[in-house]
Amino acid sequence: MSESHLINPEIGKITMQDGRLAVPDRPIIPFIRGDGTGPDIWAAAQR
Repeated sequence: MSESHLINPEIGKITMQDGRLAVPDRPIIPFIRGDGTGPDIWAAAQR
């Protein structure tokens, strides 16, 4: 399945720098529906 309408954001990528995680103020957090977290946990995480 092709997702040609998706665009990668310019900022927000979590990287490794000098052996440590470099997390920006607004990180990109992927969400895959049905990944086992449950709707109650996802709703709380979005707040």
